[in-house]
Amino acid sequence: MLVQQHVQYLQSNGLEVTDMKNQEVFWVKFPTGYRIIMDQQELAKLAQFFKLHEDKGPGVIEMLYRVEKN
Repeated sequence: MLVQQHVQYLQSNGLEVTDMKNQEVFWVKFPTGYRIIMDQQELAKLAQFFKLHEDKGPGVIEMLYRVEKN
């Protein structure tokens, strides 16, 4: 159930989240078109990252996330 909450939270922030394999693998598309495949743990970390930066827009959060990930 927690996974579904993360999905809904990210979708409410403008991301497209598609369940690719029974809530084990997700295809995530950011508003800018950047796409990434994630497992449950990565999806939870992304939702947490969004919550940490709630004062910024999805585009800024995406850039921060991509820089931190690399």
